[in-house]
Amino acid sequence: MKRKVLTGINALIALLLGILGLNGCFRCEYGTPHATFEAAGTITDEDNKPLENIRVTLKDRYRPNRDYRRTMPDVYTADDGTYTFGPYGGFFPVDSLDIIVTDTTGVHASDSVSVKVDYDRSKVKWGDNWDSGAGYVHQDFQLKKK
Repeated sequence: MKRKVLTGINALIALLLGILGLNGCFRCEYGTPHATFEAAGTITDEDNKPLENIRVTLKDRYRPNRDYRRTMPDVYTADDGTYTFGPYGGFFPVDSLDIIVTDTTGVHASDSVSVKVDYDRSKVKWGDNWDSGAGYVHQDFQLKKK
């Protein structure tokens, strides 16, 4: 008698799980959204000459109107005025970033811009709901003397 009751309860549970879509074929996903990210650009002066050793900072806001959350260490421009962040894997995808450039010598005024990040999902494998793809930002700056 006890065995028949337990068999009936198991059948009822299996039926309910099947109706709810929770059968042996379902798949659980664990993790957080991620993307590959890269940012690059060139910094020049008013005469279009490249500026070396300019600090470039990327900041994002996880939520609007909140304090910044730093995502990557600062980089400095090379002798040809170029800077590059990344590519970084495992980057938490954000919609926009603030790029802040600062002349460490104090000759040129600082500048900043908010840029939208678009993601290319063309190489994301089907069914990978956490992979936002690859984000790339290109932003050039022309700094004015103080």
